[in-house]
Amino acid sequence: MLFFKRYLLPRIIQFLVVVFVGITVVFIVPRLTPVDPVQQVISQMTSQGAFLDPAAVEALRQSLTEMYGLEGGIFQQYVAFWGRLLHGDFGPSLFQFPVPVMELIMDSLPWTAGLLLTTTILSWLVGSIIGALAGYFKNKAWAQTLD
Repeated sequence: MLFFKRYLLPRIIQFLVVVFVGITVVFIVPRLTPVDPVQQVISQMTSQGAFLDPAAVEALRQSLTEMYGLEGGIFQQYVAFWGRLLHGDFGPSLFQFPVPVMELIMDSLPWTAGLLLTTTILSWLVGSIIGALAGYFKNKAWAQTLD
């Protein structure tokens, strides 16, 4: 129980604070940029040759604002952001519209896991070899540079 109180509980609290602050920063930073994501998607559509009359642009703007969760005040957006996040709904991609972000993550997850596994094994092998050599030749000059 002492281990839990002195070591584990503070680490869990620290982890939760870091995750909360990190997610809050992810929410705030895009809102500090001068770019409107809705306008960016509309300009991307028009630059690709889509002709939209003003009524269609306004309907599209309303639909995209709702789709990206940008309606309401900043606090309402923040609460909705956490709600969608906890349900695993990351919304549509801004750069590969209208593909859902979760679909993009799941497509790249096997490659990311393979890269993680490969680099972990390689770093373990290289670190073990260098550590063994440094221990074996501990009084040599090159081994002392590792210390």
